[in-house]
Amino acid sequence: MSPDELVYLGFIAASIPIGFLFRYLSPPVKQGAALLLGLTITIVTCRVHTLHSLITVLGTWAIIKLNWRSAPAITLGWTFLYLFFFRLSTWLGLPQPTPFSNAIQLILTLKMVSLANEVKSFYLEKKKEVSSFSKSPVVGVIPHEPSIYDIISYSYCYLGIMTGPFFRFQTYIDWLQQPSPLSLPGKDPCLLRLSMVPVYGALFLSVNYVFPLAYVRTDEFLEHNFLFRFFYMVAVFFVFRMRFYSAWCGAEAGCISAGLGCYPEGAQAKPGGGPTVQYSPDPDTPVQYDFRTIQNIDCYNTDFCVKVRHGMRYWNMTVQWWLHHYIYPNAPFRAYALR
Repeated sequence: MSPDELVYLGFIAASIPIGFLFRYLSPPVKQGAALLLGLTITIVTCRVHTLHSLITVLGTWAIIKLNWRSAPAITLGWTFLYLFFFRLSTWLGLPQPTPFSNAIQLILTLKMVSLANEVKSFYLEKKKEVSSFSKSPVVGVIPHEPSIYDIISYSYCYLGIMTGPFFRFQTYIDWLQQPSPLSLPGKDPCLLRLSMVPVYGALFLSVNYVFPLAYVRTDEFLEHNFLFRFFYMVAVFFVFRMRFYSAWCGAEAGCISAGLGCYPEGAQAKPGGGPTVQYSPDPDTPVQYDFRTIQNIDCYNTDFCVKVRHGMRYWNMTVQWWLHHYIYPNAPFRAYALR
């Protein structure tokens, strides 16, 4: 394993026991502690390149304050243009960003676009309430416009800051305001999510040892026939999947231990989006909870589904939700994009 992979592994492993400690904190302390831990991780791993993420966050905050109605489109352009600049920064003589700053920048881009859309939805629902003189419960709409402290806290929350999964600002607020986090399930779903990680890790290490990626870049590799090279690439892609399976399952376990994305099953939560229906539990019936909101990978269906399109639904599921709600509806070929 490379040094960077060892850092990722250490971060994921540490986030699981730390998550259980966060269940004991009050909402304000939880918000501040998650921000402090996330900022510490960012500064230690990114150093001066932390400024890239900070500029992205402050730019999004300014866009929302100046024009909330057009904020989704402007934020989408702003974050992706800055991401483009970030990727080409070395051409301008700037220092080479670390791999960790690249991962944080990608996750932050998803968060900022989602935040701008959530703020717009909040103001549109608020205008409806004023015009109709009534307030109807709307699923997934944030309760108030976030302050700059809220935005920074959401952006640098340590949960998923380098590995994902993506989660909305509303999911973050629900996590902070959980009335009794210690009563929510944690240990059993966490162990269940980790149960296959040793298998994925062992497969990753063993197959990567036999079929190292570095060999593909050598002249000797090009001398082999097509069948050998094709089989070798299949093995390399298998290693790629095992690495992501291990990382994403571990990252999900860190969210589960902290209680992030825990909702009643009756709320019919979707990966990335959260609850889809207004749910009122029966006081006489035990409530069953799930962590579908932060589920980022369905390893079995990714590998054994029949169609490629179906496989995409089970791979990076929270980002698939983000694409489906913020990108595909505005795509030029909408009929195809929404399939």
